[in-house]
Amino acid sequence: MAKNFHNKPFDEETTLKLQIFQGYIREWLPVFLSRRSFRTIHIFDFFAGPGKDCNGVEGSPLIIIDEIKKYLSDPELPDANKVSIQLFFNDDDPDKTLSLRNEIAQKDISFVKISNQEFKKAFDASRAHLKAPSSAKLIILDQSGIKHITPDTFKELIHFPATDFMFFISSSILRRFISVDGIRQYFPTMSPAEIKELSSTDVHRYVCQHYQEIVPSGREFYLAPFSIKKGANIYGIIFGSGTLLGLEKFLKVCWNKDNISGEANYDIDDDMVRKGKTLFLTLNVSRKIDFFEKRLVVFLQDFRNNNELYKFTLKNGCLPKHTVEILRGLQKSERLEAEPSDTRKNSFYLSWKNYRQKIIRAKFRTKK
Repeated sequence: MAKNFHNKPFDEETTLKLQIFQGYIREWLPVFLSRRSFRTIHIFDFFAGPGKDCNGVEGSPLIIIDEIKKYLSDPELPDANKVSIQLFFNDDDPDKTLSLRNEIAQKDISFVKISNQEFKKAFDASRAHLKAPSSAKLIILDQSGIKHITPDTFKELIHFPATDFMFFISSSILRRFISVDGIRQYFPTMSPAEIKELSSTDVHRYVCQHYQEIVPSGREFYLAPFSIKKGANIYGIIFGSGTLLGLEKFLKVCWNKDNISGEANYDIDDDMVRKGKTLFLTLNVSRKIDFFEKRLVVFLQDFRNNNELYKFTLKNGCLPKHTVEILRGLQKSERLEAEPSDTRKNSFYLSWKNYRQKIIRAKFRTKK
């Protein structure tokens, strides 16, 4: 994005990106502010900008502050007084940093640190906090282009304890210029042949999968993409979390923004259902849900417990409600077998609570 990006009104795509950031922050805060799982929460915004666009619409740092103040001022929400909050905002542009300081000064809060450094220096300076096992961390990396979140930086991010992150990446640049040395140096293991063969609509999914393949074998870390189309270009958010709860909350935000595929602001799968329901029932289900149902039926050829189904659902970019709907259909057509046999009908126990506590309530499989 251009250096004078904030001198213009935020466009629809930027507004959508900020809404997704805000939606996840709103989901993330209660997890750590409602109980003392961690003594401190740290939120980092390494490309914070000046705080607002030219029309006064708030950017990510002010959105973060507003969401925290909203939570802390609500008497109906669990007490969070014993949890320390620290915010770290950085931008490499001194004018934007000055503007941000002035905006934050009007918010009457004391737990913000602002720096004016290049990303790498700010990231290095924050490493001690990022490595702290006693704090929960959320990192926002709203970079321009592709160069900052390299595979090496990504490998660091996934090893920070109790850390969720969201980063923005211009995936179309990789598809268009991956063979150019100035671009390829940042992604040396990405296949130019593979990425150039992709449909432009699928490029962000591919980039997300490339990062997923960087995660070391045996390391539980979950990624999910949200693709954003602007003109002929595809950008997008890549979310990462070491827990299925984090993944579920991000997917919830995404499905609220795109109730057809849960991952794009455009017709990513050429779905007829986006144009309205038809007389053909098979066309009234999105391709993503249809493909997921086929995979789920195969997965259920053997007995799978509720926790295995919960994990399978989220790793396929769907929500428990999608799996429940499919399982109810299988049950209604008498194609689903449960163990124990007296398992309550329409109860499948797909939840983070059961998964975290390793509570196995039932097993299911398709009848042979």
